[in-house]
Amino acid sequence: MKRTTLITILFAALGVYGCAEDTPGGGEAGSGGTAGSGGTAGSGGSAGSGGSAGSGGSAGMGGTPGTTIYEQDFESLDPAEATALEDDGWVYFGNVYDSVGVFKFGFGPFVAPTISGQISGIPTGEGGPDQGTNQLVVFSNYDCCQPGEGHFGTDLVETIVFQEIDPIPADFIGQTLTFTFDAKRGNIEGATTAQAFIRTLDPGAGFSTTNDILLDTTSLPNDWGTYSLTLDLTDPLLEDQILQFGFSTEASNFEGAGNFYDNIEGTTSPTAP
Repeated sequence: MKRTTLITILFAALGVYGCAEDTPGGGEAGSGGTAGSGGTAGSGGSAGSGGSAGSGGSAGMGGTPGTTIYEQDFESLDPAEATALEDDGWVYFGNVYDSVGVFKFGFGPFVAPTISGQISGIPTGEGGPDQGTNQLVVFSNYDCCQPGEGHFGTDLVETIVFQEIDPIPADFIGQTLTFTFDAKRGNIEGATTAQAFIRTLDPGAGFSTTNDILLDTTSLPNDWGTYSLTLDLTDPLLEDQILQFGFSTEASNFEGAGNFYDNIEGTTSPTAP
């Protein structure tokens, strides 16, 4: 598949990751989101995150009913180019919860990194016959956050890496969005969890989540498979809201949090009456 996108949107192998340039800040729990991936057990990574005040990414807009609004197999992206994922419209956001899941703070949105050793990257050589040379990896923010917080404390760190369409255009209403991707297990371990999602947020209501379609990717097999999620966009109130689709992880104590993703596609088609 080639990227045909209306959305503009190194990790060379599993290993030890470095530090991110994240700056903790305000935010709301549970907005945005995505699945984590890649990384070696207990090291590296960085917190991605989702849902936040409407920014991030080079979100594609418009989209003709029944057409592809985003498509990427990562083969045309340079794993050594620091802005490869940024230029392709990938965004991340982070949320931090205490050890029992009570929201503490969020930070972002920021552009998703490619070679920082945190949050996301484009590894090579993890694909099968249908995945080619390059893949996407998403994992946790092992550099989060301050002494006694995040992985340096007992907190849960949520990393969300996603594509964003802001605002949802009028011609999406009456359509069904289908988010399809290939995935395989990375180095997820311990209590880490991971998800793929489609999410809508209402900026007119404090960026509250109005739809949250989830697929658990915590226990993916070691072999590649194809997965999909769908969201009905017929509600006219969704116009001018924010649409996100992507991957997230929730990890603590420097546990491995990675999964690999490829052949990502978002399409719209008329919703059946």
